[in-house]
Amino acid sequence: MIRRRSILGGAALLAVPGAARAQLPTPYVAPGGRSRSMTLLVGAEGGSGADLWVRGFAPFLERHIKEVQVSVVNRPGEGGLAALRELTGSPTNGSVLAYAPTPFLVARMVERRATGILDKLRLMGAVTEEPVALVAAPGTELSTLRSPGSNRPLGLPPPVSAGSIMAVELAQFLPMEQLHFPSASAARQAAASGNVAAALVNVPDAVVAAREGRLAVLAIAAAARHPQLPDVPTLREEGIALDAALRRGIAVPAGIEERPAAHIARALRAAAADPEFLAQAEWRAVLPRFRDEAEWGAIVRQDLVELRTRWETAPWQVVGG
Repeated sequence: MIRRRSILGGAALLAVPGAARAQLPTPYVAPGGRSRSMTLLVGAEGGSGADLWVRGFAPFLERHIKEVQVSVVNRPGEGGLAALRELTGSPTNGSVLAYAPTPFLVARMVERRATGILDKLRLMGAVTEEPVALVAAPGTELSTLRSPGSNRPLGLPPPVSAGSIMAVELAQFLPMEQLHFPSASAARQAAASGNVAAALVNVPDAVVAAREGRLAVLAIAAAARHPQLPDVPTLREEGIALDAALRRGIAVPAGIEERPAAHIARALRAAAADPEFLAQAEWRAVLPRFRDEAEWGAIVRQDLVELRTRWETAPWQVVGG
């Protein structure tokens, strides 16, 4: 299994945040054997969870695209949309890509009435999934949460998280007051200490505490059980037909030339199957699952319809700039 030092070592190969914007030549031709540069935009601050994920994944892009040096560039702003706006005006030669987590970014587009951005992008492939988990203090049973006598709230991460989005539908099965926290870790801690009846967080945010016995994972919102938590049932097994997950992938400008587009798609598929990437994913309790442009796009279109309807009827609280 890959160690933390190896993961961070791979991220250290990348350029530092704040590198200058670049209008770069195609990265697929390397005269004289020299590597070309590729810019990978991330709409978050350096050191954030999104930034660390991107910096951990970038070396695998380098490995499978070949003769390319990937520079991660932070473009925070607009709740993560600033990076995508920059991407839409980038060269079409495959030299600029952007990190695209869904349904997070779809929710951001809906709340800012900026869904037209999707028409200017191609979602080339998602490489990981992080199912939502229902967690609580050790000893808690799901049946107790379903009883009408429960008066403690359900802890949630910020409103555009996968867990918070799913919580709207979960309310019909678990009629609990919903309380948002500033982060997934805060919601998890509130559940572990019993300050809320339970919480919804992504599996990687819960698995360490669960292994140490500080937290109980009651169920996960997925079609199948999680390989890191084989004894934990799915919500569907408990009669709650809900699935929800954070999917992390890569987007490119809509007008990208076909040759670099095909090259990037192949590299993403290969990266998702890379043994070292699989080991890293296992260590973090992330599910490595490649969804190509068609499959991921279909999921995003469904997310868009549902979130747009929800925003018009029961808008969520907008948090962050």
